[in-house]
Amino acid sequence: MPVALLTDGAFATDVLAHPGLVVVDVWAEWCTPCRALVPIFNTLADRYDGRVRVAKLDADANVETVTRFDVRALPTVLIFQGGVLVERLSGARALGFYVDAIDAHLARAGAEADPVAVPSVTRPTVPPSPDSGRVDSAAIREARELMAHHEAILVFKHSNSCPVSFTAKRQFDQFVAAHPDVPTRLVVVQQERDLSNALETVSRLRHESPQALIVREGRVLWDASHGGITKPRLEQAFVAVQPPR
Repeated sequence: MPVALLTDGAFATDVLAHPGLVVVDVWAEWCTPCRALVPIFNTLADRYDGRVRVAKLDADANVETVTRFDVRALPTVLIFQGGVLVERLSGARALGFYVDAIDAHLARAGAEADPVAVPSVTRPTVPPSPDSGRVDSAAIREARELMAHHEAILVFKHSNSCPVSFTAKRQFDQFVAAHPDVPTRLVVVQQERDLSNALETVSRLRHESPQALIVREGRVLWDASHGGITKPRLEQAFVAVQPPR
């Protein structure tokens, strides 16, 4: 069965009114990691034919739905059960990860319908990154100071081993050159691993690289990753987060 194509106009009918499980891949043409999910979602559509509705939503063409469900990074996979959002999965993962997630929700739905017939399923946790837990107090203090900045500040996480990150950094550099008055902080992940981890901890926003964050007074006002980081988007974001005069 082919992957269903969703739109803002038909989302209520195709997803929210559906009585069963719906798995939605939110993607965009410019998003390089999104391409890895194309064959995976084709496989999921075949594997769960007749049991799960597998669909995809173009984020750029369906801003209303993206805004409604607060999708901040691509790809993002949204899982709905009976029209209710029950899980959000950010980033591209392996096929087995999505199979485990879908099977867990199917088992849970079956258990609710017939708790005797279906055994409980424990959802495997995502293994922590090799650097999780290695956040020193000095890095935490710096991350908190950045987050607490009284002006909106742009924090850019850059990986010097990732071609996508170099592309995003060129956009960041162009933005900085055009707006030298905007406070910025470049974090090269390989050189400042502790600070990168601390920012993930303090902001409670999953680490990605490249990643851009606009923060002020302890809050993340805007964020983007990978192909979503462009000079025009950064300019639009800074206009949007400025306090009214």
